[in-house]
Amino acid sequence: MRRVTRRAPPIVAVSGPSGVGKTRLLRRLVAELARRGLRVGILKHTGHEHPFDRRGKDTEVLRRAGAVAAAIEGPSGMAYFGPPAGGARALARMLPPVDLVLAEGWKREPLPRIEVYRRGVSPEFLCARDRRVFAVVTDAPPPRPLPAFEADDAAGLADLLCTRHRLRPARRRRVGGRSEAPRRRG
Repeated sequence: MRRVTRRAPPIVAVSGPSGVGKTRLLRRLVAELARRGLRVGILKHTGHEHPFDRRGKDTEVLRRAGAVAAAIEGPSGMAYFGPPAGGARALARMLPPVDLVLAEGWKREPLPRIEVYRRGVSPEFLCARDRRVFAVVTDAPPPRPLPAFEADDAAGLADLLCTRHRLRPARRRRVGGRSEAPRRRG
C-alpha cells in the first residue's frame, strides 16, 4: 500500500510593529481567502510572557505536577499547553490540513513576509533591509520596488498570494442540495 504524504502548506509571515494593523489586515485577508474557498491556518507569535493556561485549572495543575505538556479539547476547539513547538514550521505541522498558513509576527523566523507599514507608527520600512519581504501594505511609497497595497485591499493581496503560491480552492461536490468541499485524507 502506498503511503500518501501531505505537502506542507506555504507559510507567509505578516510583520510590522505593534499597533500598525496586522490583525486587522489578517482578519480581512482570511475572510477574502475563505470566501474564495481556501482553507487558511493562522499562527501567532508573541515575544511577551502570556498566561495561556489559567492558574488552578486542571491542565495548569497537572503541568505543575510534572506533565511535560497538556492538551484540552471541547465542542468549540482544542488548546495545547507545553514547551514552544520550535518555530513557525513546527507549529504549522500541528494544524489540520490547510492551503496556506499566515503567521502574525515571527520576525526572526526565515519566512517570506508581507510587511505592514504605517506612517507615524512604523519607525522604518523592514523591506529596506529584509529581502524576505515580497509585498508591503502601506500608506507611503516603499524604499524598493515591491508590490504595494492599501490596508483595505484584501482582494489584491489575496490575488498576489494565490498567484505566488498557486492556490486554488479544493474541488467542491454537491451533497444534499448544497456544495461541500471534499474531505481530505491525511
